[in-house]
Amino acid sequence: MQRMIRRYLIKLGLFLVAALLVSHLFACRNSEERHTKQPPPAVACVGFRGRLGNLMFQYAFLYSVSRNRGLYPVVPENFQPSEPFRINKTTWHLLGVNKSPCENITSYTERWPCSFDEKLMDTPILQSAKFNGYFQSWKYWIQYENNLREIFQFQDTIAQRADKQLRDILSTQDFPCCSENATIVGIHVRRGDYTSKTVNEYGQITPNASYYQNAMDYFEKLYPQVLFIVASDDLKWTKIALKGRENVHISLGNFGPEDMALLSLTNHTIMSVGTFGWWVAWMTRGITLYYKPIFAPGSQYSKDFNNDPSSFIYPGWIPMV
Repeated sequence: MQRMIRRYLIKLGLFLVAALLVSHLFACRNSEERHTKQPPPAVACVGFRGRLGNLMFQYAFLYSVSRNRGLYPVVPENFQPSEPFRINKTTWHLLGVNKSPCENITSYTERWPCSFDEKLMDTPILQSAKFNGYFQSWKYWIQYENNLREIFQFQDTIAQRADKQLRDILSTQDFPCCSENATIVGIHVRRGDYTSKTVNEYGQITPNASYYQNAMDYFEKLYPQVLFIVASDDLKWTKIALKGRENVHISLGNFGPEDMALLSLTNHTIMSVGTFGWWVAWMTRGITLYYKPIFAPGSQYSKDFNNDPSSFIYPGWIPMV
C-alpha cells in the first residue's frame, strides 16, 4: 500500500513539473509575441524649405494633415522652428527604423503655394505620403488653430528676453508721447530680396514709405497714445521712412525669433509682406493692417495665390495702401 502511494506521489510530482514547464514555455512565447516589434506607423513628410515664416506654415500643414489622415508627422533632426518654439521633435529616428520612411512613398504637390488646395486634405487615410509645397493658407489648419497656438509658444529663454526688452522700452523716458497706458503697435518692415529686379518682375512687391505712414496714422486716430515698435531687415531705409516720429522704437541686435517674440507682445500689427510678419500678426491677435496690393495683378506671383488672396489673408485683417 505504501509502495502504491509512493508511486502515485512520484507520478503526481512528475505531472506537476511537466505542467509547470509547459506553462512556462507558453508564458515565454506569449511574452515574446507581445514584445515583437510592431511595424512603423504610416508617416506624413514635408519637403521643408525656406526660412522661419515659411517653415512655420509647412509645419502647421504637416500637423493638420497628420491629424486628419492618422499619420506620424516626420520632422528633420535639425528642424529650425523646434529651437524657438515648443514643437515635438517627431523625427524618423524615434520610429526605430534604419532609414528615412519618407523615401519611396506616394508624393503630392500643391497647385498654389499661397492658396488652399483642397486635394491635399483628401489623401488616403493611414497611408504614408510626402507633400511638396509652401502651404501658405490658414484654411489647412484652422480646425487645429488652438493646438498650434500652444505649439507656437516661444521657449522660455526667448519669451523672457522679449518680455524684458518690452519692459525696458516702456520704462525709458525716450518717448514723450506715451505713458504706461499707451497702445503698442508692432511694425514689421520686410524689404531685402523684395527690392530686387528679379523678384519685382515675378510680381512680388514691398510697401513704400507712405503705406507705413498711413498705417501709423490709422492707429493714432484710434488711440490717444501710440508707441510703435519696429523690426526690419533694412534698418537704414526704415529709419529714413519713419523719420520725424518721436513715438517709434526700432529693434536692434535681435535675431529673427527674438524680433518675432517681441512684436507678438504688442497690441496690434502693421504687416509688410512675406510670412514673418504674417505670423507676428497671427500671434498678436489684435488689429492687423496689411499692404493691399499683395501681388502685381496678372503677374506670375498672382498665380501662386490662384489670383485670390483670401485663403492667405487671415479673416478680419484690414487692407491698407
